[in-house]
Amino acid sequence: MMPMTLPNGTGMRARHFTPMVVALALVGTALVAHTVGKWMTYTNQPSSWTQSPERVPVRVGTVAQSIPANMMRHSDERAGDSDVETLHLAVLWPSLEGYTQANARSFADPGDRSPVVSLALRADAGGLDTNERFERVWMSLSAGEAFPGPAGLALLPLAGDGLAGTDFVAHARDGGKLFAARCFTPRDQALAANCERTVRTATGLMATYRFRQVHLADWRAMDGAIATLVASFAP
Repeated sequence: MMPMTLPNGTGMRARHFTPMVVALALVGTALVAHTVGKWMTYTNQPSSWTQSPERVPVRVGTVAQSIPANMMRHSDERAGDSDVETLHLAVLWPSLEGYTQANARSFADPGDRSPVVSLALRADAGGLDTNERFERVWMSLSAGEAFPGPAGLALLPLAGDGLAGTDFVAHARDGGKLFAARCFTPRDQALAANCERTVRTATGLMATYRFRQVHLADWRAMDGAIATLVASFAP
């Protein structure tokens, strides 16, 4: 077994090492808890929907968009000709329909098989998208070998204490193109299991969409459909 020693150049005393590790562990736990909370509650956030399919002009950063009002989660973002840092949308899978009275129950479904896809658009500030984060960061944080997933996906487990649940990256290459989505399965079976993927758009935006893990089998169709939907928002 390789002996574990502190690097000579750090100047760190041995008695400081354990508190530092504990602090890092607490930060990591807090981050996971925040992420879990965000994923678990996105279908239950307060919002006042409209049935109107009329398109609303809005600028995300400096990028002009034209969005059907019944896809927009928040009433203040539907005011028209407004500037927002992040635009919050939601549609149903696989129809990609916005809210109507007929599908109101589906939009309110918090269950593990909910058809709601949450979509956030923001300006591309140069951060990593999910594919880049997978290749540059998450591959080195794996907790073991990937195992087979639905529809040709490989599921790479990520390191963690597992107290809140299981964190993994679903990934595959399709025709040389990488697909990667980060997923979380909570230990509490009353909570839904979700996945999240961020991609760059041709209009200079970052699009993040979140969906239930049960829909991973539709990853090819969903990724293409979301790209087409976002492209349709160009005025």
